[in-house]
Amino acid sequence: MKLKTFLAISITLLLCAACCVDLPWVPTPTPTLTPTPTPEPKVLAVCMLDEPDSLYIYGTDSPAARHVWQAIYDGPLDSRTYAHQPVVLAGLPSMVDGSGAVLKTATVQEGSRVLAASGEVVALYPGVTVEDAAGRRVVFDGTPIQMQFMVVVFTLQPGLAWSDGTPVTADDSVFSFELAADPATPTDKHIVERTSGYRADDDHTVVWVGVPGYRDHFYYLNFWHPLPRHAWGHLSAADLLNAEVSARRPLGWGPFVLQEWAVGDHITVVRNPAYFRAAEGLPRLDIVTFRFIPDPIVLAGELLAGGCDVVTHESADAVRAALPDESPPIQTLSTYDSRWELLAFGISPSAGYDRPDFFEDMRVRQGIALCIDRQTIVDQATEPPGRVLDSFVPPEHPLYAGSALKAWGYDPPAGQSLLTGAGWYDGDGDGVRESHGIPGITDGTPFRVSYRTTDDPLRVQTAQLIQSYLAECGIQADVEVVTSDALFAPGPEGAMFGRRFDLAQFSWRATADPLCDLFLSGQMPDIDRWDRPNVAGFLDDEYDVACLSALEAFPGSAEYASGHAQAQRIFSERLPVLPLFQRPKVTLARTSVIGLAPDPTQVSELWNVEQLDLRP
Repeated sequence: MKLKTFLAISITLLLCAACCVDLPWVPTPTPTLTPTPTPEPKVLAVCMLDEPDSLYIYGTDSPAARHVWQAIYDGPLDSRTYAHQPVVLAGLPSMVDGSGAVLKTATVQEGSRVLAASGEVVALYPGVTVEDAAGRRVVFDGTPIQMQFMVVVFTLQPGLAWSDGTPVTADDSVFSFELAADPATPTDKHIVERTSGYRADDDHTVVWVGVPGYRDHFYYLNFWHPLPRHAWGHLSAADLLNAEVSARRPLGWGPFVLQEWAVGDHITVVRNPAYFRAAEGLPRLDIVTFRFIPDPIVLAGELLAGGCDVVTHESADAVRAALPDESPPIQTLSTYDSRWELLAFGISPSAGYDRPDFFEDMRVRQGIALCIDRQTIVDQATEPPGRVLDSFVPPEHPLYAGSALKAWGYDPPAGQSLLTGAGWYDGDGDGVRESHGIPGITDGTPFRVSYRTTDDPLRVQTAQLIQSYLAECGIQADVEVVTSDALFAPGPEGAMFGRRFDLAQFSWRATADPLCDLFLSGQMPDIDRWDRPNVAGFLDDEYDVACLSALEAFPGSAEYASGHAQAQRIFSERLPVLPLFQRPKVTLARTSVIGLAPDPTQVSELWNVEQLDLRP
């Protein structure tokens, strides 16, 4: 058995050896590697009519610059739907729940910087009236007194870095404050003057301290946009206004970094590898090019040809007018502008403006509101249609008073009845109402008024429509079109701030914190201060109580919300001004663009540029 097995194995080995010797050598084939194609970069072209004059945040107020800032910075705060949201901060400080904001008490004496009861910051001296820590107004007599002051703490998100890789620190915000406070920097110094201290406690913590007596309702905004001390600290505030590093090539911490500025043509920004949200796969785009095309016809052609992906809102109207009737589909993304158009009544004219007291009687203002078809005006004058308002607060605002508001629809018979009840009716049949038995107004005085507005085309069209509605109700309004500078010239000679007008049409801007103080009695422009906003001269004690209660409370408190709701209710009933409408704010985009979300309180529709993408 063993012999047979041995012979079988031997024969098999011989046969295998013969096979191996007889077969030719065949080389092992090398596998062919197919190269992975490099994906094409995602490039978004944003087009606008104007070019920034600078990118230094303290050196320009250019709307075009604000679009570019969205790419090279991110925040520090976003304002969305009339509410503030932190971006580079860990959270917003709150005086209501004590998280990061508190009131403290200090002993002040002669020479201390304080906020006087007059609203001015002064070095304390005998005779100055201040509010003490108990909330009482006292006259300083040289004896040290206790006053309250605010301390607000801001904490930076971890992982923030400038586009050159250097960490963003709290000291960069302090550097920015120092520049903003410098006399050479053309910034509003209101908050700077009311700041007792602004310091960095560590790399991530900034502390703002207000002067004693100053209660700032917007305290949570007192964080200064960081600027890179490590790169700019050797330059003065005056130098930075025009320096290449600040005006033309600023460092940022945002999703993109500035690569090129071809003056007169474009700015290109590219993906920032140091972006603090890079781990989330942001930004989704690789390159954004901001193109400057001053001719709307040319810009419209570039949009249709694919040379532009987005046309920003301040350029959109002119470009829409230049688009042909038959054109490829273009996205029209609209929201409402935070500005609201209004018709102001000259309720309390200045002593030097001699004319009948047309609007003191609330029934006259209400009658005029009922005589004007505001919905038809927005349908005819704006495209897409604007939105009629009943308050100085828009409907989506967290503090909107809703059903508590008085709405004035189009009802000419009711409006005429109110006018007649107030003593204005057409006794001689000439189509214009006259005064009858109205104290202080000579009988037979015709209801003929001037109607002033700016040369903005939409305002002119609106004024002409309102003029015709008023004529149907027996009021003759003579429209006077002037420049914006002329309408808002300083008092006492200016029409608005001098309270030298009958009717006037212009706009105010709605904000996250409703500006009920626009209509406070104490805010009426007068000989002591002609720059106050209550140009209508509205004097109403009940309104003052409601508004002041809101202004004395901190945002987020029940008193703050109820005070603003009550102020809106009184406003909507007594009409110091008639709200007309919010204008539409339109952005144009090709259908390939994903993620654009225009917001009424964001100055740029590119606020979330890191989230934007392009369809394949």
